[in-house]
Amino acid sequence: MIEDNYLFSGTPMAHRPAPFPSNEEERAQSLEQLRVLDTVSETVFDDVVRLATTLCEVPIALVSLVDRDRQWFKSCIGLEVQQTHRDLAFCAHAILNPTDVMVVEDATLDARFACSPLVKGPPYICFYAGAPIVTEAGHALGTVCVIDIRPRTLSEPQIAALQILARQAAALLDARFIQIQRDEQVAQLRNQLGQLSQSRDEAASQLDHSRRISSLGMLTASIAHDFNNLLQGVGTALEMIRLRSRRPMDVERFSKAGLEAVEHGRQLINYLMSSVRGDGPEVICIDVSARLQAAQSTIRNVVRRDITLTFDFSAWGWGVMCVEAQLQAVVINLLSNAQDAITGSGHIEILTRWQQVDDDFSLAAGDYLVLSVRDNGPGMCADTAVKAFEPFFTTKPAGEGTGLGLAQVKDFAIKAGGDARVVTLPGQGTTVSLYLRILGRVAAPTVV
Repeated sequence: MIEDNYLFSGTPMAHRPAPFPSNEEERAQSLEQLRVLDTVSETVFDDVVRLATTLCEVPIALVSLVDRDRQWFKSCIGLEVQQTHRDLAFCAHAILNPTDVMVVEDATLDARFACSPLVKGPPYICFYAGAPIVTEAGHALGTVCVIDIRPRTLSEPQIAALQILARQAAALLDARFIQIQRDEQVAQLRNQLGQLSQSRDEAASQLDHSRRISSLGMLTASIAHDFNNLLQGVGTALEMIRLRSRRPMDVERFSKAGLEAVEHGRQLINYLMSSVRGDGPEVICIDVSARLQAAQSTIRNVVRRDITLTFDFSAWGWGVMCVEAQLQAVVINLLSNAQDAITGSGHIEILTRWQQVDDDFSLAAGDYLVLSVRDNGPGMCADTAVKAFEPFFTTKPAGEGTGLGLAQVKDFAIKAGGDARVVTLPGQGTTVSLYLRILGRVAAPTVV
């Protein structure tokens, strides 16, 4: 039997190692792709070597695979080792001619092997015959070989049998590669299925949200007409105050602010009515930062005096398609929610920024203007945050909230080509961000 320490000896060899085939790199990569090296024994390959010893009447048979710097035995009878250095391998010579069986009847008389340590020492190889294992891609990866310690010959039927066994080994390796490809495809399909399932759930959630928002249309229509009449009455009264009460100046100032609020309310009611009728609201491309900057005085009137309101508009000149009247209503809605959550003094900040989105399940790739309202209130737990945008969901006491505000905020963001997100933790405040799809640049106003 061959001893391991002899096979891996660092002693310089006197014989000539086999040269590399012309396609060595492709051949080696093909072998590595099979992931067969250093695997456990398999009955199908063991059967090949058993047949080889029986048919060729020899004590030693191998399914040998020639790696970059070694030959490794997938199956072996008659030897106790699993591999040898490639420089010692008879099989490294055999794969140089993939179409023929290499037969060495007496290695002691062959110039290639006469000085080999495996010929001059254990296991004293004298006879060798190797049929190359050639895959469907045409790569000779190794051999089915037989070995004896005495000179001998093989008959033509034995040589043919050895070639058949080599083809069988090649078929087993090709089948292994096909199975590897199938396993990878199955893994990819499972991954894609998981992504599609997640996308489907996201789409179903968006569809359900849209349907629930649509169900509010008739309710909105039923109150819009009466509310519009009420605003017209308030507007007429305030106009009379403005015309007849030039002094004191406070009366005129407050009446003017009231008229501005009434005008905004009228625009909002027109938007609601047009949405219900289906003739479409007036959607225009606006610079969100510029419009909010111009409406600061109106927005500030919504916030209590014990709350500090600040603005940080860093995204200027980006055009977003939306209904201008609804934009201001959305911001006021978010401010109202934020201050309702704050007990006593607090801080609220309105911000805009530009962000590029590349990989997001609910947002298409592209540029977005992110409009955020951030407060330092008590924050929300995870269960509450998940339901924040659901219609009719509210944490306020009965009679103090309808639960429609944040649902309409999300609907506004979706219609502007984006989405709404909430980031919150108990004790760390809340930030509601609207991702609004940017269509392009618009003329940037002069920032005062």
